[in-house]
Amino acid sequence: MSKRAIFEPIKIGPVTLKNRIEVAPAAPFLAGHDASVTPELFKYTCNLAKSGAGVVTIGVTSVDPREGVGGRTLTLSNPMYMSDLSDIAEGIHMYGAAASIEMVHSRYMLSDPCKVVNDTSTDEVWEIIRLFAEGTKRARDTGFDMVMIHGGHGNVPSMFFSRRYNKRSDIFGDRFRFGIELCKAVREAAGGTMGVEYRISAEEVLEGYTTFDETLTYAVAIQDYIDLLHVSRGLLEEDSLLPIINAPVYLPRGANIPFARRFKEALKIPVSVVGSMDLDLAEKAVSEGAADMAAMIRTIYADTSCVEKARLGRDDDIRPCIRCNTCISRTHSMFKSVRCAVNPLLGRETWFDLRPAETAKKVVVIGGGPAGLEAARTCAMRGHEVTLFEKEGELGGKFKMACVSEFKRELAGYLEWSKKTVLENGRIKVLLNTPATRERIVNESPDAVIMAAGAEPIIPPFTAAGTAKLVWVGDAENGSVQLGERIVIAGAGVTGMEFALFLANMGKKDITLVDMLSEKDIGGGASPINLICLRDLLGKAGVKLRCGVRIQDIDSAGVHVKSENGEECISCDTAVMSLGFKPNSAAIDGFRDLCGEFYVVGDAYRPGNVWNANTTAFDAAMRI
Repeated sequence: MSKRAIFEPIKIGPVTLKNRIEVAPAAPFLAGHDASVTPELFKYTCNLAKSGAGVVTIGVTSVDPREGVGGRTLTLSNPMYMSDLSDIAEGIHMYGAAASIEMVHSRYMLSDPCKVVNDTSTDEVWEIIRLFAEGTKRARDTGFDMVMIHGGHGNVPSMFFSRRYNKRSDIFGDRFRFGIELCKAVREAAGGTMGVEYRISAEEVLEGYTTFDETLTYAVAIQDYIDLLHVSRGLLEEDSLLPIINAPVYLPRGANIPFARRFKEALKIPVSVVGSMDLDLAEKAVSEGAADMAAMIRTIYADTSCVEKARLGRDDDIRPCIRCNTCISRTHSMFKSVRCAVNPLLGRETWFDLRPAETAKKVVVIGGGPAGLEAARTCAMRGHEVTLFEKEGELGGKFKMACVSEFKRELAGYLEWSKKTVLENGRIKVLLNTPATRERIVNESPDAVIMAAGAEPIIPPFTAAGTAKLVWVGDAENGSVQLGERIVIAGAGVTGMEFALFLANMGKKDITLVDMLSEKDIGGGASPINLICLRDLLGKAGVKLRCGVRIQDIDSAGVHVKSENGEECISCDTAVMSLGFKPNSAAIDGFRDLCGEFYVVGDAYRPGNVWNANTTAFDAAMRI
């Protein structure tokens, strides 16, 4: 798609942005434990600004002087950190982007909404407002161009706006009053030199919570005190809604665009939309008048040069986000530092020297799956000459089976990008239909060998092994085997669950997932957010789930299982094995002595997911 609309400048209050793309706020958990700016956070932020976006918004910054969020996040409450914040703003400005910062009240953010709204005295409410104003002044004085009030996702402003929670009898019993007074105070503190942005949940989705019509009326009431409305949906306090806020690959992109359009029609200020946006969707939303701007974070995490590449017409070079939610699950669910499954540098920008290696070497990579491709690409980036052996006629390895389902087309897009960047690289020689042998590797005279040949599926020696009754999930996904109408999938990890959804979407009605783990423990390999969505979709599709059962055998009658309730046979036409993988130790050991530098990466090292494949491959390549 030709991108013209998103590269038009836009004025947000007193601030002119160079384009319509905003790096959405997210906490990377890279600050110091004392809320200071670390070299890791500074470099991470500069890379986001280097993306080419018009504005970079720092996420989850507390205005509360008493306590933080509980992880490595920043604060606007302490004057001793003004120098740190000034460095962040300067780093963003270095790349021509505006600097914005998202303000939250961390103590109340993590508290019971009913108690926050109704047990907080009138004076304490005014104190909350004062703290936001004070934070705005500090942001202004340290060089930030904009501030964002986080009034969505169940944060403090939305608590007071909520008809579910607000039962107050004082002036703040008027559900609009807190938001109006807050925005007024922030506007005054901005001093006419900063843009004021307000993030809102267009609706809170659940029965009894705030509706869209209520939110629209509220937005009209506060618009005179803000310069930009940032449209999201959902609540962070409800785990079931996390996929609404950070939609995984199973759900469509851009679900908030229709809501943004309705706000834009009703308001006189600009509107920005967030929610699984990529640059194509951003262009469509802006060019068609649904929004004035688009905000995104995962797209920019995946490729921290993506906006600039799009501006230069290099869309095919952009590394796609696969919406696996590795990034958000680590930070939101675990308070861990941010990482990206397809960009192994994210959050680790200070760990590596990306300059060419001092000595160019000859490197052999065994295997053309995601790990092998990442290893080859990274070695070539460092100036090494690479020969990649792939026994099949095309690159991709077993990852190709993960790309078959329609709902995983974004994985296919990533694989195509990965293959293309390797095949077009002049430093990489790709040998297809060429199994790696000791003789072939020796003939390459390598200085280093990277084993990325994947792993073998685990298929126990059941009675039905070798018959049409029992098939491996990879063969079932690629359509190389016939499936019956009654299907039992052995293994409720992410692969088994996704295959069950694939079958359900194809119209299969009788699908049973069995696993020896308890129901709360299944889904290994998926991020918590994606797992919430996947389990919900499987439930709606009628897929049966049998947990806490151990498979005893599979024969012509079906799948024999044992649980605390006894033994039974689950009758089926086809049993699909999805029990994971194990490294091929013999194959690895057969090459280990060929050269002094030998590295094992991806599933060959530790069967896992895309993040495991790319990170282990990148790390090994950076050591050569």
